[in-house]
Amino acid sequence: MESSATPAAPAATPAATPPADGDPTLAHAFLAVAGVFPAATAVTDGADRLTYLELAARAQAVAQRLRQHGAGPGSVVAVRIPPCADLIVAMLGIMLAGAAYLPLSESAVGERDSFILDDARPAALVEADGVPGRPAGVALTATTRLRVLRRDSAGRVPAGTAYVMYTSGTTGRPKGTPVGHRSVLALFQATAGLFGFSPDDRWLLFHSVTFDFSVWEIWGALLHGGCLFVPGRESVRYPDECAALIRRERITVLNQTPTAFGLISGSLAGGPGGHALRYLIFGGERLRPSALLPWVRVHGLEAPAIVNMYGITETTVHATFHRVTGHDLSGSRSVIGRSLPGFTARIVDERGEPAAAGELLLAGPQVSGGYLNRPELTAARFVTRGAQVFYRTGDIVAADPDGTLCYLGRRDDQVKVRGHRVELAEVEAAVLTVPGMSGVIAATFARSGTTCLGCVYTVTEAPPPSVTAIRDQLRDRLPGYMIPARFVPAAALPLTANGKADRDRARAMLAGHVP
Repeated sequence: MESSATPAAPAATPAATPPADGDPTLAHAFLAVAGVFPAATAVTDGADRLTYLELAARAQAVAQRLRQHGAGPGSVVAVRIPPCADLIVAMLGIMLAGAAYLPLSESAVGERDSFILDDARPAALVEADGVPGRPAGVALTATTRLRVLRRDSAGRVPAGTAYVMYTSGTTGRPKGTPVGHRSVLALFQATAGLFGFSPDDRWLLFHSVTFDFSVWEIWGALLHGGCLFVPGRESVRYPDECAALIRRERITVLNQTPTAFGLISGSLAGGPGGHALRYLIFGGERLRPSALLPWVRVHGLEAPAIVNMYGITETTVHATFHRVTGHDLSGSRSVIGRSLPGFTARIVDERGEPAAAGELLLAGPQVSGGYLNRPELTAARFVTRGAQVFYRTGDIVAADPDGTLCYLGRRDDQVKVRGHRVELAEVEAAVLTVPGMSGVIAATFARSGTTCLGCVYTVTEAPPPSVTAIRDQLRDRLPGYMIPARFVPAAALPLTANGKADRDRARAMLAGHVP
C-alpha cells in the first residue's frame, strides 16, 4: 500500500468555477484534498495511475475546453465512457466547469438514451474516442472526445447540481433526478462519525456510474484522500476474477448489493493470500442476514465490519446505517438501522397518519428537489409537511421501540434487480412494442437465491416470437439489467378477481410452479 496517509506540503492546484450560489461543491472539496495529498494516488485503472495533483490538472484542462463550448452552471454534460481513469477525469472536469454530469450506459441503449438526451438536453457529450459512426468531435484526453450538442442548455438544472441520474419510471419512461453538490457533501458529513475512512483506503468502483452507488464509491475515495481503483467491466463480471482483483489490489472498502456479494463471497473467502477489507457495505436491495452466515463463519464481523445501508437516488445514495451484529444473523429481518444524522424520518399509514409500520418518508439536506421536467410526479412524491419537504419513498418499513428500522417491502410495482430500481410498468411497455405481443405481466422470481426479472406474455399470432427475437427488440429500449431473464408464453394473462394483473401467479409461472 502506498504511503498516501502522510500529508505532503500543499501544492498549487487548479481553480474550479465558483458556484453561482456561493455554496461549496464536490470539485472544491476535491481540490482541498488534492492540496494536502498532491502526490498520493487518486485513481488508477491498472494501466493509468493519476496522483491527486495530476487528476486535478487533467480535469481542469477538460473543464476549460467544456467552458469554451458553452458548458457551465445550470447546464448538463452527458458522459458515455467505459470504466477507466479518464472516466473520472471527465466527470470531475464537468464539475470543475460548473456543469452537472449525466451518466449514460456505456452499451449505448438506443431508444432509451435518445429519450434521456431529449429530456435532459445536455450541452455536450463526452464519450470514448473512435466510436463507430460518430463525428470525431474535439479531443479531450488521449481516450475521450467532446461532441457539442447544443448551446441553449443553460438553466436546464439548478446551478448547484452535481449530477442527473435517470431511474426507471412508472409511465414506461425513465425519470431524471438532479442531485446537488450540497446533498452529496451532506451524505459524507452525516457518515463521518460512523466510519473511519482514511487516506490509506483503497476503494473499488464496482458499480456502473449510471447507478448511484457509484457516487458513494467515487467520492468516498476522493474526499478522504484514498485511492479509487477503476476496473474494466470484464474484471468484475466474473466472480473468480472479481475476487482475485479485490485481493490483488488490496481493496479495503467494498460496496455491494447482497446479490452481487453472494456471487463473489465464496471465491473471496477461499482465495489465496486473504483480503485487506476493512468495510463491507451493503445497499441497493434487501439484505437477508442468513445469506451472510457462510462468510461470517470464516471472517467474523470485525474484519471487515459489515454495514447495511438503505437509500435511493432521490435521497442521495444512503439514508440509514446499521452495523450488522450476530443477533441479526440469527433472525430473518432485514434491519436497515437508524436514519443518518440530518434526516427526519416518518412512518405513515395509507391515510398519511403516523404509524409503527407503513411508508417511509424522509426529509433533510440529502433529499433532492424533485424530478427533471416532471412537475406532476414531483408534486406527488415530494410533499410538504410543516416546514419540511418529505420524499415519499414507497418503501414499507417498521420501527422498533428504539427507532431501529426494518425493511418490509414496496407499496407499488417497483422492484430491485441487482440493486437497480426497475419499474415493472417500464418493462411491460417495452415488451409490448415487440411485434405480435398482445399482453404482458412482468414480475420477479427467485433462481438460485437471486432475484430475476421475467415476463408472462400473450401473442396475437402463432407461433410466438422467439426469446432471441424478443431480446433483440428490447436491447434498443432497455438497459441490460431490465431485460427479462425468462419469458413464459400463456394462452391468457393471469388476472385477479378484480381483473388486475396477478403478479403472484405470474411469479409462480416464471418460477415453474404453475403450468
